[in-house]
Amino acid sequence: MIDWEVIPNNFGFLMKGLAITFQLAFLSIAGSLVLGTFLGIIRYLKLPLFSFVAVVYIEIVRSTPLVIFICFFHFGLLPLILGTQSSFFVSSCSALIVFTSAYIAEIIRGGLGSIEKEVVDAAVSLGFTTNQRLKLIILPLAVQRMVPALVSQFIALIKDTSLASTIGLIELTRAGEIVYERTYHEFEVLVFIAFVYFVICFSLSRLSRLLEAKPYMVSESREVLC
Repeated sequence: MIDWEVIPNNFGFLMKGLAITFQLAFLSIAGSLVLGTFLGIIRYLKLPLFSFVAVVYIEIVRSTPLVIFICFFHFGLLPLILGTQSSFFVSSCSALIVFTSAYIAEIIRGGLGSIEKEVVDAAVSLGFTTNQRLKLIILPLAVQRMVPALVSQFIALIKDTSLASTIGLIELTRAGEIVYERTYHEFEVLVFIAFVYFVICFSLSRLSRLLEAKPYMVSESREVLC
């Protein structure tokens, strides 16, 4: 028998799990964006040794399931580096950053590579250095083109935080599992969790469309070239 009262009766506990999900997602997005941008720029600039290392890193990470990464970081890599067992949160966050950064790197590389050669040549003719071209012209122009792909990757990351439950982190999904294991109301709890994820991801999708409609960075870059 369906009993929706199980949600308000356990709402506080579920919200604590949601708070952990938000923290994990925010830190993972920030960390993977920084690392992924760095790797993407290295690949775009085609620096001999560094580009090779970046390619190897990206291909290895993209060929490995995320759940394997999370378990490897928690039970293998981090204990080896730290000399002690890391927390569930640290292991999950580290794995998500490393995993997602590989995908972001390819988005960044593709976005930078999409800039028309004429634009780059115009910047060169005006005497811009490589760093100036990248910072003032290429990156601003590429950002708007990369927004949909980046947001899609961040949405995937938010959903992927549920895999942290495999090592015991009590985020939203694991909190829901605990509730329905105790109450035997799987349907109600799972519907609620699915609804929460939908609201978060749909909101990000709408935000992405709003950002696409604001060509501020493109206008500023064109002004620099004029």
